[in-house]
Amino acid sequence: MGATTWILPVVILVAILTTATYFMGRKHNVLLMRVYANALEEALRPVDQTYTWVGGYVGFKADYKVKDDSFKAVKATLHLMPRVSLMYYPVARFTMRHDKLYLVFESKQSIPGEGHLIKKGQYRFVPPGIENEEQFRQRDVTLGGVEYRLLYLDSRGEKALLRWADALKIPDHSLVKHLSFTSSTNVVYAYVEPSEELIASLVRTAPDVVKSLAK
Repeated sequence: MGATTWILPVVILVAILTTATYFMGRKHNVLLMRVYANALEEALRPVDQTYTWVGGYVGFKADYKVKDDSFKAVKATLHLMPRVSLMYYPVARFTMRHDKLYLVFESKQSIPGEGHLIKKGQYRFVPPGIENEEQFRQRDVTLGGVEYRLLYLDSRGEKALLRWADALKIPDHSLVKHLSFTSSTNVVYAYVEPSEELIASLVRTAPDVVKSLAK
């Protein structure tokens, strides 16, 4: 009898909190998706775009067709924190830690070589998947007070990545997790914790990376 008197109120309270978290988290994530989608479209000015929602309210995949001298298309993947889940969200703050945006710029020109600028400690559980990593020259660099590992094959790639990171002109470099370019896929790539300002800066500066590499 005694157990029943406190178990029922607890169950009711958990149900209320779970429901409230779901609706508040859904509203928050939908708002973020709209904000970041608008920021991407405003920066890219695409001639056509296609969106696919991922997991209901945890993000989207987008394909943008653009009229640009450097790129034929841009692909974006947004992965948001699971704010709709009362139970999983606290766990995700340790495993995921932040919202994620991946941008892939498909170059019209052939990109030679390969290079990566990776924030230190970024890939704690899963490696970045760089093939033949032993062939790269490597050194540590500090940008905006944030430590990165720079992997490059030649000085052109080294300078292109450092110039790109510097050209972003953002107050918080810790938002930038991984910048790269690869000749095998002919793309320029950015993985960041998204903000409207950073999205605009990435789109503005990415064409210069291709131009500097293709010279």
